[in-house]
Amino acid sequence: MKPFIYVLLLISFIACKNKDADSLVGKWMTSGQNPEAWGFVLDKEGIATALPVKGVQYKTWEQVGSNLVLHGTKSEEPYTNSFKILSLKDNTLVVEDENGRELTFTKTSAMNVSDQDEEACYSYTMNQDTVFLHLTATRPRVTGDLTYQLHEKDANRGSIQGKMKGDTLLAEYTFNSEGRSSVREVVFIKKGDTLVEGFGPVHDKEGKVVFQNHKDITFTNGLTLKKVNCVK
Repeated sequence: MKPFIYVLLLISFIACKNKDADSLVGKWMTSGQNPEAWGFVLDKEGIATALPVKGVQYKTWEQVGSNLVLHGTKSEEPYTNSFKILSLKDNTLVVEDENGRELTFTKTSAMNVSDQDEEACYSYTMNQDTVFLHLTATRPRVTGDLTYQLHEKDANRGSIQGKMKGDTLLAEYTFNSEGRSSVREVVFIKKGDTLVEGFGPVHDKEGKVVFQNHKDITFTNGLTLKKVNCVK
């Protein structure tokens, strides 16, 4: 009987852990009425976003035992922030930070629709290089057109399809170059009225060029596209 009881306890533990992880998905803020409120968005696919923490950018999150662990960068250096979960009930999350301080977060939503645009255009121009991105839907599915015209390189023109996860746009870019069609992953992070392109190690997967690991994507020195008026 003991092995049977052990299995039941293990199944119960795993079920509770998965339930907690599902409950963590959403937008969490310290206080919606406080002008200095801060927090994060936790996506069900493990993507995390800081809201807003000066100098901090979260990329991913995970639940490790009773801890909520956020991975990203701080002042462009690798950074991990770990919170001990004290209580997770309804829309309230109580944690203890690494300095022993107790913090209370309130869940508002997984995504604030008002933060997104129905249509938006972004442009980068430097010397003889031009990049233009036209988004036609971002709630949260994304479609649009993307063009790269880089000096002494063949122009790439095509379409994107993807999804906004917090402030991160991850999409497949289908484009034509040198008379052939190709597909590769592209990623941009939204910072105010700009989109910064991310880069990382890639490999070929089923005929598409994709990132090896989204955790290795960096936005340091990425092209910064500024929001511009869409020309009708």
